[in-house]
Amino acid sequence: MKGRTNLDQQSTPKNTNDAPDHPRISRSTLINLIGALVPTVLVLFTVPAYLHLIGEARYGVLAIVWLLLGYFGVFDLGFGRAVANRIAALHDSDAEQRQRVFWTGLVISAITGITGGAILYLVGDWLFTHVLDIHGALRVEAENAMPWLALGLPLAVIISLLAGTLEGRQAFLALNGAQVFGTVLYQIFPLAVAYAGWKTLPHLIAAALVGRLMSALLLFALSYRYVPLLARPCFAADQAKSLLQYGSWITVTGLIGPLLTVFDRFLIGTKVGMVAVTAYTVPYNLVMRLTILPSSLQTALFPRFAMMEQTDAKALATRAVLSTGAIMTPITVMGLLLIKPFLILWVGGALADKIAAVGQILLVGIWINTLAFIPFAYLQARGRPDLPAKFHLLELLPYVAILWVLIDKLGVPGAAWAWNLRVLADTVLLFWAAQITSGINHTIAGALPIIAAFFVAFRIANDSTLYICIALPLIGVSIGWSIASIQQDQRSTLKRLLFTRLNPVKSPRTQNKHGL
Repeated sequence: MKGRTNLDQQSTPKNTNDAPDHPRISRSTLINLIGALVPTVLVLFTVPAYLHLIGEARYGVLAIVWLLLGYFGVFDLGFGRAVANRIAALHDSDAEQRQRVFWTGLVISAITGITGGAILYLVGDWLFTHVLDIHGALRVEAENAMPWLALGLPLAVIISLLAGTLEGRQAFLALNGAQVFGTVLYQIFPLAVAYAGWKTLPHLIAAALVGRLMSALLLFALSYRYVPLLARPCFAADQAKSLLQYGSWITVTGLIGPLLTVFDRFLIGTKVGMVAVTAYTVPYNLVMRLTILPSSLQTALFPRFAMMEQTDAKALATRAVLSTGAIMTPITVMGLLLIKPFLILWVGGALADKIAAVGQILLVGIWINTLAFIPFAYLQARGRPDLPAKFHLLELLPYVAILWVLIDKLGVPGAAWAWNLRVLADTVLLFWAAQITSGINHTIAGALPIIAAFFVAFRIANDSTLYICIALPLIGVSIGWSIASIQQDQRSTLKRLLFTRLNPVKSPRTQNKHGL
């Protein structure tokens, strides 16, 4: 691919796809999936306890504090992903080269994290007073918590760097284990402090940071093993330049991406009202849960894309697109047909009638968006993080204009349609840039059962016999299409796995060329 940066050109090992130490992509994806689900389940159990112990107002401020800390995480300058890319490309090189990348990234991340923490501390009072509009005792608590929040930012930046290191080494079991461990401590320590009677924000944030610190120490120990770190720490200026060049575009994506994701809610609140924000946010957050699986696959593929030759990487990307389409098409069809009955059971019939259509519209966009995960990861891994970032910049103003017009014309559903149009444009641009076209027509054919399910969900009452009679065959057709759309060797593997489960006789374990 033309125009690749020095970060990818410096050392791309040959024949890495045949290396015996590569974990299977399916196994790595499953590990990433479990790692993403555990914190979600943990939050479901801890949120009621937090609300009971510290109250809704303080919990709301605490949630805003974590959101603020997350956005200031752009001060990592994209080094987590940059180090993952570089270490993956050096996987066949001697350990000394990977060590130089690691220590250089760690030093710069510590500097940028401390700088970001200082800026956050200086502007904290203005943020809490004029932006977040917090008053009274909670404002005093928030101000007193600022030193802890400032310390938390460099810690978060360093954790991102350490996680990128393990991702680059494809140590997904170690990475997810450490992150789950850190998440548990991050949630449990503040609860323990609150149970002990210290319920103010400084105590809660300090307790959470102790959990993050223990997570960082574990991640460092794992990095020490998997890089491995044998020599003394060193700073390599030649590595710093390429890491900064790569990471700067990741930072642009980190700045623009959240705007593209959350601006719709601000505009809905301004033009329609805060009740309408709930009508959009509830179905949006629900359907976004369906991206956990393709996101886990994307994480598993990133280091593999970085270490492969371009031809093999593109072939793997093509297989991944076909697999993603095969997985997401029946899931999307079932989501379209079942979301309203689920919402009726979950939030009640009155609210479900208002928000089900928004969820159904967004589900179509989710299917399109998850296909884009593959070329997005491919471009970043192959040394072109500038392209997704430029696409986000290109999309921002047209998206705002379309969002404004469609909210005026259609209300909350208009925001959902605007989001769909943006992700469609983004997907087309990413596939065009990555030049992943082989087999794409077959994947696009998956839109047919999705369109049919969308029409049925909108036009036919979900509690009618006709609805059930049409929905069940549609689900069956989407599953059949899904099986037919994956490549022959993957179908053979699926049949072999099913046969093994039904007839538990030992058979030799096989793996295709790309480890899928």
